[in-house]
Amino acid sequence: MFVTPSRLLTQGTATLVGLFAIGACEAPVASTDLRPAGDPEVLTVMVFNDAVDGVAEGATFCKVGDEKRPGFVGISTVGLSEQVCDDDLSKGATKVMDAVPTAWYVRVMFDELLDPDVEELTEIIDGDTNVGTGIFEGHIKNTKPVTIKCNDVDVPYDGYYSPSGNNVTWPVGPSLFIQPQDLATIPTSANCTLVINDIVVDKDGNKVPAGQAALPDYSWVVDPLKLVATDPAPPDAGDPPPAIAAADGAVVLSFNGFIDAASIAAGEVVLKEGADCATAATGTARNASVVDAGDGVSAAVLCANCNATAGTWNAGKFYSLTFSADAQAADLAGGAGPVALDLCFGAE
Repeated sequence: MFVTPSRLLTQGTATLVGLFAIGACEAPVASTDLRPAGDPEVLTVMVFNDAVDGVAEGATFCKVGDEKRPGFVGISTVGLSEQVCDDDLSKGATKVMDAVPTAWYVRVMFDELLDPDVEELTEIIDGDTNVGTGIFEGHIKNTKPVTIKCNDVDVPYDGYYSPSGNNVTWPVGPSLFIQPQDLATIPTSANCTLVINDIVVDKDGNKVPAGQAALPDYSWVVDPLKLVATDPAPPDAGDPPPAIAAADGAVVLSFNGFIDAASIAAGEVVLKEGADCATAATGTARNASVVDAGDGVSAAVLCANCNATAGTWNAGKFYSLTFSADAQAADLAGGAGPVALDLCFGAE
């Protein structure tokens, strides 16, 4: 999953597409809850770290002692909720250690409205007529309100400024939404940091306080590379082993990152054949081949020498598929992780 929300402006109304919120552009929701006096304060930094329900943004920073920071936030449109910061204002946040490798983004929430020049508005052109639609979308790739580094390498990004929201709305706001332009270039297990640049000012021209522009707590870690699913999947207890097509079947290994299939050495695949699962575990050794499954996150395991036709299996036979203890896989950016699997399946 790759989340790409965008903000569209139409006749004075801002619509957040993709993350469940609609608000007015000219006046943020519950604007009286904001704190316009003084410098713009950073209340929380959140990182997308849950691809299961698609809405979890873990707080990696929460401003200690500030009552304006978000706590329990309901997401009524999807019937879910989010505990952003602890209700105990003396507690900060726990560093996010599992940013979703294929979909992470960052949200930085402030206690007041920012100068809208923090983003550029670009009119959307109708692809058929080549005429402007009167609809604009925000971009921050040129204004560069923040600097993000992962493993000390600059991360190009885009995003938008959302003036709507407060500490009880979803998404929280006002906020900067920041998403890397090419997540495949950022390795799993990468350590990432964020610094707020001087272009971020409030409507009075006040900058973020010097002590809040760059904090060690504005940091997170991309989830380590791991095998997350197989097709066929291991059966539930008591169920028969799964089956694949003998002629063109493959065991597809799906990872949580952009996998480099070539990094999975065929010699690390332990493939054995038998009359059933019990005998396959110690049966005839077979050679495997590993190829790219073509979806960016998966590799396919084939049998190289089950029979005269490479890549096919022997119908009616069963196969045990495991990996050597030191087997490793790598993502496209060089992040690595172990591969562990214990699967028995039949060919039909």
